[in-house]
Amino acid sequence: MQNAEVSAPPVTAALKNEGITAPRVQGYKELTFRTHVILDKEKLEETGGYPSSDNMQEVVGAKCTIESAEFKAAFITPAKVNVPTLKRQPTDAYVKCAAGSQSGDATLAPMLNGTVVGGASAAGLLAAAVTAGIAAGRDVWSFNANHTSGVSIQVE
Repeated sequence: MQNAEVSAPPVTAALKNEGITAPRVQGYKELTFRTHVILDKEKLEETGGYPSSDNMQEVVGAKCTIESAEFKAAFITPAKVNVPTLKRQPTDAYVKCAAGSQSGDATLAPMLNGTVVGGASAAGLLAAAVTAGIAAGRDVWSFNANHTSGVSIQVE
């Protein structure tokens, strides 16, 4: 499947509750959003609910929003959207898209960038507890893709 070119400039998500969210922003991650119609829903069931490239047709011009407790943006697919990477775990981001009579939604769960590992000894457990407390404020979270059925919202 050939993807349509993203011709519009990237959209940057607006922060909600600027005074609370802005100090948590560690940068931005550019995600590419695409929308697809599933051509054969029975074939989708055979693949465990994951669309294959030969069972999808890209929809150009779907109107979409992405929103979490921390940010929001509106865009038309295909699109590049800059979403914040944040200290402390953010809430899930919800994506909703519609084109004509077709619509779909997806949930993007935040993922931790980096982990903290501690040893099994008493000293290691104490060090891990202290480190985890310090790291909780330093950990950086970003978003990746999930797929839905019916209309696929693909994030690259």
